[in-house]
Amino acid sequence: MLSFVDDILSGTKSPCVMLGGIPDQLTSSIRVIIRCLEPDTTYMFRLWGVDNTGRRSRPSEVTIKTPCPAVDDVKAQEIADKIYNLFNGYTSGKEQQTAYNTLMDLGSPSLHRVLYHYNQRYESFGEFTWRCEDELGPR
Repeated sequence: MLSFVDDILSGTKSPCVMLGGIPDQLTSSIRVIIRCLEPDTTYMFRLWGVDNTGRRSRPSEVTIKTPCPAVDDVKAQEIADKIYNLFNGYTSGKEQQTAYNTLMDLGSPSLHRVLYHYNQRYESFGEFTWRCEDELGPR
């Protein structure tokens, strides 16, 4: 469970939590901006109010599902072509490392699109997963 009360009340400059609006005498709500959340992840927050005597209200639960990042399909196609070219013919250790590093830098949505484009264009050369294991070994 995440606790932001100290950060908000003390004015601490947290990179992930900041006050979204300054409360005044007329409002009974505080807006909080929460950053640093991972994409394609579900978060549950339990929220409650605290009065000036320290008593808490009954908690409310809020569930947030962050969206998946948008995948650049053109870039996925380019990476599929790059992997094909690296695997085409004799693959040196340097080319294997380049292919491995390229694939490891991708998030799962992008990797799925690379696999899709590779198999669409080069399946006769060897299915993507099989070819990667053949060239890079099971990792």
